[in-house]
Amino acid sequence: MSKTTVPTSWRNCATCRHWTGNAIPNAFCSYVEVDTHETGKCMGGGYYMCNMYPLQSCNKHEARW
Repeated sequence: MSKTTVPTSWRNCATCRHWTGNAIPNAFCSYVEVDTHETGKCMGGGYYMCNMYPLQSCNKHEARW
């Protein structure tokens, strides 16, 4: 288990509303904490129905926070 914190301004799966993985935002929703080895299913983005890691990205990103 390797946790990392990424800014919500980054365009990756951890900050996308289509990603179903576990992303825990801080109090101001400016950063999220994710486990870099956990996958979440893409539910409407560029990799629809694929398991994606939180730091991956695509051109269909939609901000979650």
